[in-house]
Amino acid sequence: MQAKVRLIWILVMVAIAPLFPQENARWSRMIYRQLDLTQEANAPLNHVATANDDTPAEGQSGEGHSSLFTKLFRLLQEGTIPAYEYLDGQERFTDEYRIDFKEFLNRFSIYYQEDNGKITVDDADIPSHEVLAYFVKEVYYFDSRSSNFMVRPLAICPVLLRRDDLDNVATRYPLFWVPYDELEPHTRKMPVMASTLNNSMNGTVDDFFRLRKYDGEIYKAQSPRNLAIAQYTSTPEEMKAEQERIEKELKDFEKGLWIDEDELIPAEPSANRPDRRNTKTGVSRRDRRPGSNPSGSSSVTMRDRRY
Repeated sequence: MQAKVRLIWILVMVAIAPLFPQENARWSRMIYRQLDLTQEANAPLNHVATANDDTPAEGQSGEGHSSLFTKLFRLLQEGTIPAYEYLDGQERFTDEYRIDFKEFLNRFSIYYQEDNGKITVDDADIPSHEVLAYFVKEVYYFDSRSSNFMVRPLAICPVLLRRDDLDNVATRYPLFWVPYDELEPHTRKMPVMASTLNNSMNGTVDDFFRLRKYDGEIYKAQSPRNLAIAQYTSTPEEMKAEQERIEKELKDFEKGLWIDEDELIPAEPSANRPDRRNTKTGVSRRDRRPGSNPSGSSSVTMRDRRY
């Protein structure tokens, strides 16, 4: 029952989140996560269905499903969404840092054909198989006007893992940032398989991100120093401990906003508690409490009440 109530609450919060913008927050925290696409929880991002109203782009096969990166790539090719340079340690979503699609193709050696200024990229040439992770920027915030604790995705960044032909060493290349607000109208139309146990396309990529169905490790929490965890820890054990510490802080803050029903029920007085009586007066400590009734009838004061 509690799980159902919790799920309904999450769905309601997702629906009304746009009504309570982050600007109204009295408390917020920026968190960066890395989603490993080899993890089963994140596998749906590699199995996004093609909606019926999708028109295949130039060079697109129009098959029944593709990866999220292929979808992003086609939206960029069409100029439907903006993407911005990945800058180490900061995000600048301005025209100055908006990527040029052709320059992006050349930089990452993605094969294309150009005819009279029109760029064509075949599905086989999109490096979807090399995109093995995503960076996700989230904001956790508490809106005092609505008394709601919310988490919203702010931006996503596909991460390409490419091996060098000479020494076979894999290098990680964060490709670009896409603001989630720009992407949301499209992710709402992208059906996605919920899991290996449920093959029905009854959810969307937007549900996947807003309901936080992914599993991602924290690699950075925004702070005045603006450092990634790897920059101020020296061992894998220290890094893991720091990730767990930040996760606990987030959970503890949310938990501190709510009161369990059990805490609202007054505790039963202990029958085994010793009744210490004054040897001279014969009056017990319990009877001397403010509001106590010597006649024996029970009364509970605000001091006695447990919350």
